[in-house]
Amino acid sequence: MFRLNSLTLIDQRTARRLLVIWGAFWWLVSLASAAGLQASAPYQACAFLITVALSVALWAALAIRLRWTDLAALCSALTPISAVILLISMDLRNNPAGNLGWLAWLAVFAVHLLSLRYLADLQSVLAQRIAHTVGCLLIISVLALELRFGLLQLSESYNAWRWLGWAILPSLFLLAMSSERQWPWPVKACPEAYHVGAAAPLAALMLAWFWLANTFSDGAAEPLPYIPLLNPMEIGLLLALAGVCLWIRKYLTRPRNAALLAAGASLFALVTAMVMRTAHHWAQVPWHTEALLESMRVQAGLSIVWTLMALALMIGGHMRSNRELWLGGAALIGVVVIKLFFVELSNRGGMERIVSFIGVGILLLVVGYFAPLPPKHPARKVGEEPGPGPTV
Repeated sequence: MFRLNSLTLIDQRTARRLLVIWGAFWWLVSLASAAGLQASAPYQACAFLITVALSVALWAALAIRLRWTDLAALCSALTPISAVILLISMDLRNNPAGNLGWLAWLAVFAVHLLSLRYLADLQSVLAQRIAHTVGCLLIISVLALELRFGLLQLSESYNAWRWLGWAILPSLFLLAMSSERQWPWPVKACPEAYHVGAAAPLAALMLAWFWLANTFSDGAAEPLPYIPLLNPMEIGLLLALAGVCLWIRKYLTRPRNAALLAAGASLFALVTAMVMRTAHHWAQVPWHTEALLESMRVQAGLSIVWTLMALALMIGGHMRSNRELWLGGAALIGVVVIKLFFVELSNRGGMERIVSFIGVGILLLVVGYFAPLPPKHPARKVGEEPGPGPTV
């Protein structure tokens, strides 16, 4: 009796929602059990995805015909469920299109897009944003995994191609969302879900990917040779960094200085690793931290490249009358000078030491001639500001 009385306290709308959720949960568990019993192990995930997609298509048709808002909201669960299945079935050499996966994911994406189109007037704003955001992330993830698998087929060794597959599509998506172009449906239907909801986690992931790939990848991309800044690895790194920086510049207005600092640090790390990768491929220096740091060719290259970066900063600061930019370049030159005395001088009689000192010295002369310290406040020319007008 007490339980019956407590159930009567629930209004009919809440009770309907609970029953719909419970019925959908029971149905999904039944589908998973049937897929596990009827399909062989390699095809179980695909069978479950196809049956879930067909079920959601049926729910969407009923929701449209009956104007059933609760069932329409439930249809937005297709992409989260599919994302969980993708995570469970993923491995290091996962091929989403294998074992009829192409059919399963086509069914999921088709039902998802049709639901977005025809259930918009039956779903709340929050449900639409979740559906658009999770669906976008799911589509990019599946396509990125498939692209990664395809790139791995280009080489027998497990090299830079494995890194590139993760980043190409997310980076292009960030570049697209950072542009001023007005994108058509589905972006037009819920722009904040794509420009911010889906792009924000992708930007964070791409920044993390940049540092991991730049640190651990030696840039080998057989059968292509290694050419600094013109190899697939570093082109991908630049693409990812450009996507992240442009997105931050457009959508994160408050921490812009921190974003610029992060972009500068990332570019500095990229150039530093590029010197090490060049020494590894062209001078046969082993790709180990100790061997790279002990190589005088690497140290000479770092000194010259860091000085070139400092030269660019100081000339840019001088032309823009930006003392902070100029002082940043001066600080980098200070680091190079300290490195010359404590690292290069330890290699007595080595040709690399001579090249380092001569190269850095010439660049310092260029800095002193073309990029003196800009004034704190640019001097105003006489007559630039008009004086008080004639009195009547």
